[in-house]
Amino acid sequence: MKRMMALFSASILLLTAGCSKVSLPGKTPNCMTGSFTAQVTLTTSEGDAGAILTRYGTSAWNVCFTEPAALDGVELDFLDDEVKASYKGLEFSVPQSAQALRTEFAELMTAIDGYALQSELDTHSEDDLQVCEGELDVGSYTLALTSEGIPVRFSLPAYGLEIGFDSFDASEITTEAPTIPKTYPVTDAPTECLSEEPT
Repeated sequence: MKRMMALFSASILLLTAGCSKVSLPGKTPNCMTGSFTAQVTLTTSEGDAGAILTRYGTSAWNVCFTEPAALDGVELDFLDDEVKASYKGLEFSVPQSAQALRTEFAELMTAIDGYALQSELDTHSEDDLQVCEGELDVGSYTLALTSEGIPVRFSLPAYGLEIGFDSFDASEITTEAPTIPKTYPVTDAPTECLSEEPT
């Protein structure tokens, strides 16, 4: 009788485990080690913004806004600790409407640059995605990727921020953004990721 009860209890535990989300540690390839471009959507409590995000190398990024309409065509170049704004080649100070977005994109860039020299990331499985977690000065974040290492979503709860990646292209970038004054060679670890869209 005790043996039957033990088997019954074990069966219940297995069924319960099968119905819950399993979180297993593992390694996921990192497709963000070199240059890439991606269409992204930034969502906050203040509203949404769309942009084309380009990484040239560590501390060398460009954001070209596509929405909202008031920012369409505005570009932000992140070079080391400096940020420059431009519109159709004309430079100006970062507009007030883009100040919060600048800060939020900078947090994403800091997180990705922090992974630049890692060919694999420590992740756990969650909702069919691979998730890595980390800490920034403003708080904790999560970065969700496909099993191939393509970024899908960056979340920063302290800001109520989520950045979704609608497309991702890690093929070689041969042109510079017009406001980047010099060539920034990509000295990070090489990437072998193909151009893909998250599913």
